[in-house]
Amino acid sequence: MARRFARHERRSVTDLDGVWDFAFLGDADPDDVSAATIAFEDAMAVPGSFDATPAYAGKRGLAAYRTRVRVAEAGRHRLVFDAVHHWCRVLWNGEPIGEHAGGFTSFRADVEAAEGFAEVVVLVDNRFNERSPLHLEHFDWYHFGGITRSVELHRLNDLWIERLRITTEDLEARRINVVIDYQGPEQKVPLTIECGGRTWEEAVDLDASGRIERTLELPGAALWSPSDPALHLVEVRLGEDDMCERVGLRQVTVEGGRVAVNGEPLTLWGVNRHESHPNFGHAQPPALLVSDVQQIRDLGCNFVRGSHYPQDPLFLDLCDEAGICVWSESIGWQYPVDLLTDPDFVDAQLEHVDEMVEAAANHPSVVLWGVLNECPSYKPAARPAYERLLGRIRELDPTRPVTYATLNVFEDVCLDLADVISVNCYPGWYIGGIEAIPAELDRIAAHVDEAGHADKPLIISEIGAGAVPGWRDQHHGMWTEEYQAELLETVIGHLAGQDRISGLGIWVLGDFRTTEAKHMLLTRPRGVNDKGILDEYRRPKRAYGAVRRLFAG
Repeated sequence: MARRFARHERRSVTDLDGVWDFAFLGDADPDDVSAATIAFEDAMAVPGSFDATPAYAGKRGLAAYRTRVRVAEAGRHRLVFDAVHHWCRVLWNGEPIGEHAGGFTSFRADVEAAEGFAEVVVLVDNRFNERSPLHLEHFDWYHFGGITRSVELHRLNDLWIERLRITTEDLEARRINVVIDYQGPEQKVPLTIECGGRTWEEAVDLDASGRIERTLELPGAALWSPSDPALHLVEVRLGEDDMCERVGLRQVTVEGGRVAVNGEPLTLWGVNRHESHPNFGHAQPPALLVSDVQQIRDLGCNFVRGSHYPQDPLFLDLCDEAGICVWSESIGWQYPVDLLTDPDFVDAQLEHVDEMVEAAANHPSVVLWGVLNECPSYKPAARPAYERLLGRIRELDPTRPVTYATLNVFEDVCLDLADVISVNCYPGWYIGGIEAIPAELDRIAAHVDEAGHADKPLIISEIGAGAVPGWRDQHHGMWTEEYQAELLETVIGHLAGQDRISGLGIWVLGDFRTTEAKHMLLTRPRGVNDKGILDEYRRPKRAYGAVRRLFAG
């Protein structure tokens, strides 16, 4: 995978990124497709979004990818996909070995492989249908399809490590908890843990629990914080297998109406970010991820919200290094209440949340978990879904606060379920003029406090204005770069002069293509959500300089 450190040294891992054979099958039903009958007459980059390429731009349907892999030694092997959009079926020498629904999260497919060459075929469907219930056409972003993040082939022995989870138990003592989940027979094997120049070695008896838990102290180890993002490698060897994670020693709490890191209350100044680009779709090349982080830092941000889905693991690695606090959010955008009351849909969301937390839990930059952007939290019928999803996250990770972005804060009936109150609002754009912004922000803060949540951090999780790149005029009207800059100057200036609202996520870092749904296109010039302070090619608008100047101040 595209990561800033190697996760395995002993385990045999083959990088399968590159150019695969490709065929676009259109309206075909995947259940009617045999790998042997597919005519692979084209090529496609992996990672990549096939419907962002010139030959297949905008096409929806079933596609097929194929590559050959060499199996050096017979036995259990695992294909690891970091993301496929939206639904896929994995075939090994023509036989199905796994399926997955939902983009933006990693999944695995295991196979008992014979020595020699094998053919891997992946059927990929980017249509909106029941196979992938979490992706809906009305969302305000374009759903690109394809194998959009990296692919690896792992050789697994009889014993292997499934995952590592490292949490900070005590800051002063520099005490961490290491949880090792494994698969394998009951036996006695050597266990070695290395971190910060220290080594712990012992022989362990493996049992049916499949879990080893150890508490370790790292005297003198530097802590992770936005101002000093110190990182440490935790390397674990269990028998002949190994796994490495990079972590930061830090604790996230809610104190005095602020999100606090290591007891230091923070005011979060930042942006929302979509993983979208005209040339690459959802497949973000490393150069683009690096560029995005550089521009976020240049703006003076200490915070980014991953909207509205889990971000690329490499992006999180870069945020770990840069000291940028991240809100990691599960996929969603204005789901109707009939979905949030559908048990099958909620189960699909729960599975997606599990995958999000597993992928990002060891990243110190992740300080908030979020769910269900702009969904009907104002309807009592939706409350059980919020309870289940936020409750699941707390079960999986009690070390971070949870939140959701509400679009109807004055009618919301779920605010008590969140540790942090997050409000999307667009005064000066959808309602009123720029002059009305301070009063509206104060009205939101007063309502949250009167509703009994004065002790909780309050974040303006979205606010902004559209600006068609390059459109300027002396009237400074809506859709001009001048109007966008003036609106954001007003927002930042007002928030900087008060204490109650403790976070800001400007909507949005960069412009991005929106849905093909006509009702949305009619409100989106160029078919693009133009509220970015960068255009879709990451070229700064006038607002970029205004935000940078104010954040720096």
